[in-house]
Amino acid sequence: MTTPTARMPRVSIRSGWVASMTVALGILGFVMAAQWNSDPQRQSYTTSAQQTLAAQALALEREREALQAELAAVEAAVVEFQGQSEGSQSALDEVNRDLAAARLAAGLTAVSGPGMVVEIADSRRVVAPGENPANYIVLADDLRDLVVALWASGAEAIAINGERLVATSSIYGVGSSVLVNTAFLSPPFRIEAIGPDGLHDAFLTNDAYLGRVAHRIEAYDLEFATASADDLQLPSFIGSTRLRWAVPAGELP
Repeated sequence: MTTPTARMPRVSIRSGWVASMTVALGILGFVMAAQWNSDPQRQSYTTSAQQTLAAQALALEREREALQAELAAVEAAVVEFQGQSEGSQSALDEVNRDLAAARLAAGLTAVSGPGMVVEIADSRRVVAPGENPANYIVLADDLRDLVVALWASGAEAIAINGERLVATSSIYGVGSSVLVNTAFLSPPFRIEAIGPDGLHDAFLTNDAYLGRVAHRIEAYDLEFATASADDLQLPSFIGSTRLRWAVPAGELP
């Protein structure tokens, strides 16, 4: 009767251990199952993230290529514009040079250079009774003759008392004054002319000078003097150069 009583506790201990092992194995199996189930999700997430980054990288690469193409197009446009600008600037410079030359030839630019000076004034002789007082004063015709002689002798620019002569200039007698351009001038008259070497000698031997005006200077003792000059400063013409009747050939109505 004592033997069965002694075995009962052993059966009870083994049963508790088995129960504990069962619980432990169950827990371990659950953990393993959870880990097994989570690996495909992580793998799926990782694959999805990589695909998203790859797509973004591809989009950025395409955007970079598009920007590079746009930049290349802009640079090409800039180069073309610079070429056109250089060509335009060259053409503009040539036009400006032509315009400057035209203004210079037209007398619209102040000039300097060598030449000669002619001074003429009324006679100081007392007018005898019965003589014409106009013979003893400088007339517009005298100034015109002197200017013609200077042009014919090679003068390139002429001014009378600071009034620059141009193609539309006029010299008129108005009472005791002379109208040059639109300025009323009175004697003494100073005519400055810029021209080549030998201008002075050529002027003194020119027929336009040796004719009527030279005779008047001698006959009525008009004050007269000439001299060469190394550096004359002539102003530009101030006034209107507009032509009312003359137009370029072929443009007549």
